[in-house]
Amino acid sequence: MKQLISILLLIASSMFIPMRAQEANIETSDSLPPLTGNWIQQLMQANFNINDPRIHYPKFANFCRNVYNWGDKTFNTYDKDYVVGTGKNWKFNVDGTVWQQSYGYIFDLFNTRGWDQRITLHSNFNYDIGVRLSFMAVSIGYTWNVNQLAKVHPSPRSTFDFAFSCALFTAELRTQTTSGNTRITHFGQYNNGERINVPFDDINTDLLSINAYYFFNHKKFSQAAVYKFSKYQKKSSGSWMLGASFKRQRIEMDFSSLPPEMMPYMPENLPMKNHFHYRDFNILGGYSYNAVMPHNWIYNITILPGIGFKRSLLPGEQSISEMLSANMSGKMGFTYNHKALFANLTMKFDGSLVFNSKYSFINSTQQISIVCGVRF
Repeated sequence: MKQLISILLLIASSMFIPMRAQEANIETSDSLPPLTGNWIQQLMQANFNINDPRIHYPKFANFCRNVYNWGDKTFNTYDKDYVVGTGKNWKFNVDGTVWQQSYGYIFDLFNTRGWDQRITLHSNFNYDIGVRLSFMAVSIGYTWNVNQLAKVHPSPRSTFDFAFSCALFTAELRTQTTSGNTRITHFGQYNNGERINVPFDDINTDLLSINAYYFFNHKKFSQAAVYKFSKYQKKSSGSWMLGASFKRQRIEMDFSSLPPEMMPYMPENLPMKNHFHYRDFNILGGYSYNAVMPHNWIYNITILPGIGFKRSLLPGEQSISEMLSANMSGKMGFTYNHKALFANLTMKFDGSLVFNSKYSFINSTQQISIVCGVRF
C-alpha cells in the first residue's frame, strides 16, 4: 500500500509544480553518502528528491518517475530569465477571506428611467479563516466560518474551491451555497428612490462553476507566482488567455414576505416568486499581466470576459429559454516574498447577466483574501 501511494503521488504531481530536483543542480552519487533501506526509505532520506541518483527504483516506480519528468518538461518548462522555481516543496499558510454576493433587477438596461426602477440586494459580509499545508500539488486545509463562531449575521452556507495550474494552463472549480443573510438596498421608488437597508432572508443560491484557460506566453509568464506562491517571476511579463467555462446556478427569491408598505412599489413585471435556474457555456478570452516591483513585490491583474450560450428557466416562463450569455471575471493580486516567507492580498470579481423580455438580472460575487505563509 505504501508503494502504491508513493507511485500515485509521483504520477499525480507531474502536471502541477516541478520538484526541487528539477530546479537545482544535482550532485553525482559519488559525492554524496549512500542511502539505506528500500527505495521508499531512500526517497524519504533524499527529502523526496525523485531524481537523486542514489535511489534504487524498481522498474515500475522508475517508469513512474520518467512519466513525471516527461510531464514536468512538457507542462512546466519556463524561460529561466523570466520564471524560476522557489526551490521548496512544502508550504504552510494562514488565510482570511471576506466575500459578498450582489443581485440586481434592471427593467431597462439601456434607459436611465429603467435604472430608477431597479431593485438591488447585497448579502452581509461573510468572513472565513483557514489554514493549509501543501506538499507540491497535494494540500490539506480547514476553514472556519467566522460569522457562525462570532454569531454575527450567521447563515447556512458552504464554499468549496479547487484549482490546479501548470505553465500551459489553469483549471478552477468552485461550488457555493448560501441561504438568507441578505439586505435590500434599493427598491424602485420606495423611500423616494433613495438607498434603504431592509433585511431579506427569503433567498437561496446554489452555484457550480468550472473554468479552464490556456496561457499563450507560458514560457515567460506564471500566474502561480502571485496566487500559488510556487514560482518567482523575475521580469515583468503578461499573456493572452483563451479557454472555456461552464456555470450552473440556481437563485430563488420570494418577495411575498416584504413589509406591507413596500408592496405598492413592487414592479408589475417582476413575479413575487423568482426562481432562476440556468446553465452557461462560455468561451473565455482575456489577458493577465505580472508586474515585478522593487523590494520583492509582484502585482498581477487578470481580466477574463466570456460570451456564449445560456439555457435558462426564468420566472414567468413555461419553457426553457436559450439566449446569449455574458459573464465577466477578474482578479488582482499583490504578493510579497522574503526568503521563505510570503504574503498576498487578492481581490476577485465574478459576475453574470441574464436577459429576458421584461428585465435584466445581474448577480455577482466579490471577494478579498489575505494570505501569509512559509515555504520549507
